[in-house]
Amino acid sequence: MSKKLQTNDQDRTEESGMGRNRSIFGLQMLRLSCDSLQGRLLPPLALAIFTLVTRVLCSGSIYFADGPNQVRAILKKVYIVQPPGYWLFDRIAGLFPNPITAISVMNILFSVAGVVVFYYAALFFTGRRNAFLAALAYSSIFYIWFSGEVHSTYASQILFPVSIFYVLLRYERDKAESWLLWLAAVLFAVGAGLRPSDGAFLFPMLVYFSAVWLPWRKAVLFLALSLAMCLAWVVPTAWAYHHFDHDYFSGLPAEGASSYTMNIVKVRSVMAGVNAYSLANVTRYVLPLMVAFWPVLTIAVLSIVRHWEDWRIRMLLIWILPGSLFFILSYIADAPYLNFLSAAVLLLAVRAPRMIAVTAVWNIVLFLSFCPIQNPSQRLSVNVWNNYTAQFTRYAINHQWQPKSLSQLNPGGIGVRH
Repeated sequence: MSKKLQTNDQDRTEESGMGRNRSIFGLQMLRLSCDSLQGRLLPPLALAIFTLVTRVLCSGSIYFADGPNQVRAILKKVYIVQPPGYWLFDRIAGLFPNPITAISVMNILFSVAGVVVFYYAALFFTGRRNAFLAALAYSSIFYIWFSGEVHSTYASQILFPVSIFYVLLRYERDKAESWLLWLAAVLFAVGAGLRPSDGAFLFPMLVYFSAVWLPWRKAVLFLALSLAMCLAWVVPTAWAYHHFDHDYFSGLPAEGASSYTMNIVKVRSVMAGVNAYSLANVTRYVLPLMVAFWPVLTIAVLSIVRHWEDWRIRMLLIWILPGSLFFILSYIADAPYLNFLSAAVLLLAVRAPRMIAVTAVWNIVLFLSFCPIQNPSQRLSVNVWNNYTAQFTRYAINHQWQPKSLSQLNPGGIGVRH
């Protein structure tokens, strides 16, 4: 009898122990699940908050580049400025009662969403810690930060190129999810509508991806759909130019959009030979790029050489090259033009966390602390620094600082954009 009682006691003890073990195991799994959820959600949430707060705190009044002209176009219901027009951008802003506030909100949201999407794209190349540092650097690049503060179309390219790249990476990984491919086509059409030239620069990347990963029928359909959806903004843009009132804007010559375009080709590009304009294009491209990315540029180039067999690296290079060639050989007005390719540069260097961190800290200091030097100046180097770098800082936003006339800022000939 006593043996049976002892046996029963042992069984109950074992069952109790197994129950406790199951409870402990369940708690451990719950804790791991919570930790995993936090690990997935906290980094992008922190990046979104950082980007949102910094843009809101530093936002400025309307003054920069085509911002005033775009608001004037919206108020007069023209919705275009000089080529390529930016009809889609102005039309979206025109849906709201106050176009100035609408553009500001759009650019802040483009910045926040672009940084978060960049984080998820970086996860295809590295771990969470490195991806977080790279996204923080992306948010902090001085001209990208500036783009989110002012009223222009530049900030849209913080979001759309990297979004297209991310969606295509997702499709390559999960080919059963066909909707991702069609989402990429929609993103291309919208992004190209907001800044049409940048859309043209990105199209070769879509062609490359299609050639590598899609059957030819699907590739043709994808590329054709990407282009066909652009008609939703190409047609209204062409119609608006046909009915354009040239008195609205000083930026467009009386001869019209074609004359404006030919002026860039024949006067401001390398086709006109080596002159103040062509030298300015090279300087506007090289100087901001070097200032923003000097800690990681060499790493990015070495990444291309060492990982050339990786189709994603080749895709990043194809993302960068067309726009870079256009900027150097044809025309680039401001450092924020480089928004289009900045994500690709950082993704190439994403495996070097220390230098990525240096890039982030350097750009934060540059944006918050640097200001123009003795402006205007008789020294060409000072004017180049002021107009191509210092112009895109918090000081410039707070003081609404812009280059003056060419003769005032640069007697030497390449000081400011026209």
